[in-house]
Order: sequence, then structure tokens, then C-alpha cells
Amino acid sequence: MKAADLTSRLLLEAQHCPMRQMCPLAFLCASRLDENKYLLPSISDVDAGEMIWTDLSARRRMFVVRSGMLCNKVYGNKETEIPQAIFGPGSVAGVPDVFIPYVASDFYYFVGLMPSQLCSFDGDFFKERLAEVGLEEAQQITSRISLNQTTSIYGQTLTLTHRRAEEKVASVLLRLDLALSRQPGYEGELPITHDDIAFIACVERATASRELKRLARDKLIDIGYRRITVLPALRERYGTMIEANLPFYKSDETITGA
Repeated sequence: MKAADLTSRLLLEAQHCPMRQMCPLAFLCASRLDENKYLLPSISDVDAGEMIWTDLSARRRMFVVRSGMLCNKVYGNKETEIPQAIFGPGSVAGVPDVFIPYVASDFYYFVGLMPSQLCSFDGDFFKERLAEVGLEEAQQITSRISLNQTTSIYGQTLTLTHRRAEEKVASVLLRLDLALSRQPGYEGELPITHDDIAFIACVERATASRELKRLARDKLIDIGYRRITVLPALRERYGTMIEANLPFYKSDETITGA
């Protein structure tokens, strides 16, 4: 395929991306740099368990979750790992690394919870385009990104406040289901393992498996090989949990058209 044809295809795909209205960086994607040049993301596949850093490159990068799910893990004392947040479709990572020169990967990194896709943007281009849209719109963009991250962290905090293991596991399932509901074509199937559920819920693996089997017996979920399907009955029973209905900010016409 000729380079010009490839660029045209990427431009068309970016302009009609199904996640465009969910993406706080939509103002940046496919924006015109000059008469014949457009700013297009690099799209990469991430496997389950694969690590992604935002800061291990000469030029800082920003990442947007295009599909799937990533877990933000942080280091704890005594060489432990702690789940900080889950990043679903439309979530953005890497903003602090672009503006503040520090080695963030010393204490946090992202891991694919399931096969996912990421859009990657050059951090310097982001800073330039953000300056061009004006102060008010720049504040709106960075606020949306920050609020979505804060909401994700809040969801993890809510999971940990439950006393019973059953509620912790149900909380994780509802949060994953809520995040993936933003993804076109999602029908309730979570390609995720019991180990991942246990890690995010901060319970033992055997405990998570026991609670998942109990939820399956009650016909709230369906369990298969490396997948869990969330059924409507789960939300009917646990839908009053705050984390089942967390709001996330989207793009809007003003910023998207900048």
C-alpha cells in the first residue's frame, strides 16, 4: 500500500472512530498541522498482562484506551503491588509525564487486563495544540482527563470499602461492566481471569473464585474459560452501589471541533 493511501485510510478511521465522542483528546486526533498534514495517533495492540509505561521514551507520549481495559498498578511497601484504578475506553494516561519531567515508572505502570487497543500521541504535539485552543478550552480538556482519572480511583476506593468478599467481587464486576459499556459492541462479556478479579478486589484468589461461583449459581453471572459474562440480574441486585453508576466526562462539540 502506498504511503499516501495508508495516511488517507488512517485519517478516515480517526475521523470516524467510534470512540471519538468519548475521547477527551478528540480535539487533537486528525487535526490539521498544515495543508497536507494531519496529526494521527499510533494505534497499538496490548495483550492481557502486557505492561505499558507512559514515560520511558525520549519524547513523552500520551495514551488513550481505544478498546479493552488496563489496570493502573502502583508499588507498595515490601515489594507489593496495589491496584489504583481501571482505565476503560476513553481513559487518558500520561498527562503528568508530559508536563513534569520525572521518572513516574518508579512507582506506577499500566497492565492490560484483557486484549486492548491504545492510541498514542506525542506529548509535545499535545502541549502545542492545547496552547492553541485557548485557556478556557485547555482547562476543560485537562479537567475532563483529570476527573475521569479521579473517578476511576474513586471506584477502586469504593470497592475496598465493602466488608464482605461477595460485595467486593460484585463491585469489581460492576465497575468493569460500566467501563466497557462505553465501548461499541459490548454485550456484557468480560475476557478476564479470576486472578485479575482477586487482585482488583484485594482478596485471595481462592476467595474470588468462591464468590464468583456463588454469583454464577445465583444466575447473576456466567463463567467460562477466561471470561465472565455479566447478566442483568447482577445489576438488579447490586445496582444501588455507587460504583455501578459513576459518571465519566466525554468530549463535546466545542472542543471536538477546535
